[in-house]
Amino acid sequence: MKKVILFAVILLLVFGISSLVLSADENWPTKPIRLILGSGAGGSTDMSTRLLASILEKELGQPIICENKSGGTGTVAASIAATQEPDGYHLFTLQTGPAFLAAHTQDIPFDPLKDFTFISRYAVWQYGLVVQADSPWNTFQDFLKFAKENPGEISYGLSGTGSPQHLVMERLGLLEEIEWKAIPFKGSAESIPALMGGHVNAEAGVAKWAPQVLSGDLRLLVAFGAERMKEFPEVPTLKELGYDIVAPSLLSIAGPAGIPEDIVERLDQAIKKAVEDPEFIKLIDRLRMRVAYLDHEEFAEHVKKAYKEQGEIIKKAGLAKEE
Repeated sequence: MKKVILFAVILLLVFGISSLVLSADENWPTKPIRLILGSGAGGSTDMSTRLLASILEKELGQPIICENKSGGTGTVAASIAATQEPDGYHLFTLQTGPAFLAAHTQDIPFDPLKDFTFISRYAVWQYGLVVQADSPWNTFQDFLKFAKENPGEISYGLSGTGSPQHLVMERLGLLEEIEWKAIPFKGSAESIPALMGGHVNAEAGVAKWAPQVLSGDLRLLVAFGAERMKEFPEVPTLKELGYDIVAPSLLSIAGPAGIPEDIVERLDQAIKKAVEDPEFIKLIDRLRMRVAYLDHEEFAEHVKKAYKEQGEIIKKAGLAKEE
């Protein structure tokens, strides 16, 4: 009889604890959520993520505290996030570099495939190749033809070695057997003036050149994204020209590995609603990004695939770290 009573007590304790855990998960969130931003204050990533967070606050019913931890093109924020508790209260902005590129080019204190919970992709950057408006190249084909016929004469500016736009140009060079010179700058604030001043022949970069293209000072030859840009619907993408190339790009919300599935689902659904908000879409358009939502399952598969693909490209381009 004592054994039966003891067994019954154990069952009650087990089910009682399970009920408490379930109740805690169902009530999430019950306190403010910390969101680490892998960029400096005032930039495009900062602005878009803060607006996203303000919309999420309404969906989740709790404050979201945004904290900038810039450095290493997002790797500093990712390094911090990887060590946090996987309770759904510690999130961060996972960007292109730490997700797809950094592990192949440098030693980093995290594994992007093992150390994170992928929640949602919310947007992508838009990239393209621009030249001076009075250049002799009216189309991307004109530019390639000149580059092939004049090995080593073309130089193009870009923001940082090993960046998404750099990898696109390296792939094109390998495919077309073109010799051209990559000239890295600290950012588009330097690379675009270098093109305007004639110090380089072209600039491959994020769409910070859009105002100069709209004003007629620069000419956009080709877009590096999966779709044509809204502002420049007449300009083709590389894929439309026959190249199976899309610049790797990622603006997303993730957390440390091990966040419970039901919390991931709740966050994911809240982000899906947020990216459909007219104010969010308006800001993303103004920043010349593109809303590109992926749910947590699609996002995880996307990271795995892109990580492998970009690793192979980085090796072929001779940009991989020494083993």
